Amino acid sequence: MKKMILAVTGVICMILAGCQNNAAIPEGTETQKETVSEQSEEADSEGLSGTENFLTAEQAGPYGKITISLPDGWKYSIYPTDSDELRTGIYGIHFYPEEAAEGYIELSYVDAFGVCGTGLAVEETTIAGSPVNIGTYDGHEYWDFISFQGEKEGIVATTFTVEDWWDEYGSQVLEILDTVSFDRKVKEGGAYIYGRESEAEVIGLQFSLKNISRTGATLVFDQYDIDTVSGELTYGDDFVIETKKEGKWTAAQIVLEGDYGFHDIAYTIATENTTESELNWEWLYGELPPGEYRIGKNVMDFRGSGDYDQYMVYACFILN
Repeated sequence: MKKMILAVTGVICMILAGCQNNAAIPEGTETQKETVSEQSEEADSEGLSGTENFLTAEQAGPYGKITISLPDGWKYSIYPTDSDELRTGIYGIHFYPEEAAEGYIELSYVDAFGVCGTGLAVEETTIAGSPVNIGTYDGHEYWDFISFQGEKEGIVATTFTVEDWWDEYGSQVLEILDTVSFDRKVKEGGAYIYGRESEAEVIGLQFSLKNISRTGATLVFDQYDIDTVSGELTYGDDFVIETKKEGKWTAAQIVLEGDYGFHDIAYTIATENTTESELNWEWLYGELPPGEYRIGKNVMDFRGSGDYDQYMVYACFILN
């Protein structure tokens, strides 16, 4: 679907995914689930009143490492960058009472955060030494999101299907969030960064990346409006990588010696759907060092031999 952008308090923001609250306790091989009985240490009890045991949950990503402490009776799951289990962020942690049948708090890094809908009340306060905005829709008993500001800007907590256990555990959720730390010096992996150059509205196409490493990534073409296409959307094997230096894009260094070329082939981009393909750039650019980059791809709206329009789209990303 087309990426929607909101301006909230002077920041370009993305829609809070779904603007809804229903989720089961997630299962899957990408998660790590722990209880205090499996890992218990003497507590630093600040912010965790009435407990002698705690569990540390942490997840690092391209913008820094998120860490929280959980008291006895709580479980967590961790999700690296590009995990499909996250609802709002690009990497983070789910935590929930051990006895809960469903529902969780998602604590994640969101590269741009915004909200949608009516009936929203926002309270400003301080949690974990940082200013936060607490948002609640329609006056229900639990909050919907807490967005951290200041040094922890980008960290967002959201609630999903917590109604059945909020009365008993809601106060502990705030105590847990009061232990949040965010270390921007501990970074790992890469992340796609949305920009206007990623989108060609004239053909209803958005270009993005996932599973980014130093040697490759998954290309994602999202065609969201069939009425904009006059022929068949296609792309080839050709690509270019540029790096940002002193605020300007310059060609990344090619490590391959001698001449090179790309196969003359056309791959179809499905209309009103998502098309993915794998790209390995190591043969041409080697392992990219940490920095800010963009990949350029040519996309054709092909109607017939000699009858087509060509567009260049870029997907920006960072590497650590």
